[in-house]
Amino acid sequence: MKKPTRAQPILDTREINTGVDEYTVLPEDIALDLDATARSAVNGRVFWKGDNLIHLGYHNIDCELLFSNLTFEAKESFKQHLLTFADTQRFSLTVVMYLISAFCAASKEHPPRIFDSTWVSQVLQNASMRSRTFQTRIFLDYWKDRYPKSVTDEALNLLAQAAPSPVTSNNVESDDPKKSWLTDEEYDDVLSATWQNYDLTGSTQPALIRLLALQYARRPSQISALKFGDLKSGEMKVLTQMHENEIHFPAVKEQGVETEFRGGKFEIHPIADHLWNMLIVQRKEVIAAFEKKLGLTISPATIDKLPIFITHKRIIDAAESLKHILGKDPAAHLDDELFHLRPLTIGRIIQLTYNSTIAYVHPHRVILPVRPVSRRTGKPLACNAIRLRHTRARKLARMGVPKAVLSYWLGHNHDEAIDSYYNDPAEEARKLDERMSSGLIPIAQAFHGRIIATDAEATYPNNPVKKLEFAKDGMLKNVGRCGLFSFCTTSSIPLPCYRCRSFEPLMDAPHEEVLAALRFRQAQENEMVKLGSARNLLIPIDLSDDIRAVERCIQLCKIKREQK
Repeated sequence: MKKPTRAQPILDTREINTGVDEYTVLPEDIALDLDATARSAVNGRVFWKGDNLIHLGYHNIDCELLFSNLTFEAKESFKQHLLTFADTQRFSLTVVMYLISAFCAASKEHPPRIFDSTWVSQVLQNASMRSRTFQTRIFLDYWKDRYPKSVTDEALNLLAQAAPSPVTSNNVESDDPKKSWLTDEEYDDVLSATWQNYDLTGSTQPALIRLLALQYARRPSQISALKFGDLKSGEMKVLTQMHENEIHFPAVKEQGVETEFRGGKFEIHPIADHLWNMLIVQRKEVIAAFEKKLGLTISPATIDKLPIFITHKRIIDAAESLKHILGKDPAAHLDDELFHLRPLTIGRIIQLTYNSTIAYVHPHRVILPVRPVSRRTGKPLACNAIRLRHTRARKLARMGVPKAVLSYWLGHNHDEAIDSYYNDPAEEARKLDERMSSGLIPIAQAFHGRIIATDAEATYPNNPVKKLEFAKDGMLKNVGRCGLFSFCTTSSIPLPCYRCRSFEPLMDAPHEEVLAALRFRQAQENEMVKLGSARNLLIPIDLSDDIRAVERCIQLCKIKREQK
């Protein structure tokens, strides 16, 4: 056998930093595509444990009823292809989990043997399934391509033809006091309850979550995803023309991103000093919690990777999942989403029904806020992230903020998405009333009785009690009649009567003298304080409404005389 004239390439670990020829293989040369067989990020965090679908750190869905009538082969195919479907990222993991939740909800009454048109017609009666017909069709079509006997063509056709879920009322425009935007009083009550609870417990985390929701109206998933690296000051700021520090909220519901968690754009907002100072306190508590529970020292370079909102239990559970399920070193993956407080927990805190402190050291630190009572319902106020978002957006719209600015503020890509906030009949009515009030108020508060020419035209011409007189220079002068059937405590005291709709003034009565007396008395009230004056310091008198009423009466009497 002929030997080669040159030796085969060898791994030379001694001459890494020396000159080598083209036949020498260096250690770094053989590190080729080491992740070729690794689990994808999706498959690593979404997996089956028996018949339970687990989204690591978020959801656990029991699918036993869904699979109860399926064959073993069909069940295993469903489970396998659901994971590969999730890995395609056609829909976000959150949407996939909601889809399977809808499948399970519908399966309580109609567990499938095969996914045919009969099953589809039955489950479309379920509200959860009806709202997800599109996602259902896409997944079942994906599964049918890989397991043809699982789904019938008729089922897919029926899903494609199914009418969308009935349109519910738009809570942005709703007047339902349990769902619509909060009134100014209700918003202030929630804010007051938040600060009172903070003063009582000294717990920074729940107070910060509520204050950020009240200030910025961000979704729970956005608040959940915040890291300390999202707090910008000095040279790190983007809005350099503003002196305030910044907070950068990670966007959610953004399509076309490679990574669902913090994979999209960031929404930049200035932040007030009181919130910034509370975040500094929160940072110290979070660092201490990580160092205590993981037994490590957090370096300044690592701080920005840490989540803003955590609990001791969340840290421990995340470390266990990273180490034993994902095979990662927790200390090297402190930026992992598993450490972040769940959006569901954030939402409960905003609702004032839950307090989540970093560590439950003192029982009094978990005392819940006192839920304000709604003036509109007389019941504890229903507060949630959606209502706060609608409230803040509508409040800014009422302040005259342009659509483009509000769209950016809310993180929307199109102005059309915020049209509902500007469709505000109540505010338009308020502005119209404000503009017209200067002209309408005098009319509304002025005389609106019935002018009579003689006592004979009065409602009660022969009743002497109904005669109204005005005293002047020691004499009583008849100014009209009272048209009220019942007894009136102001009878024979005509000044208040000019604003009463039951007053029937005589056309030729000396109303000018009444007006002169009112003006004289008002002038005394308006004078500077001096000894012996008629001015009442303790109860100031404003006769402007009465003066307008008498003036209006004089005008109408003049018109009636001219018509005679």
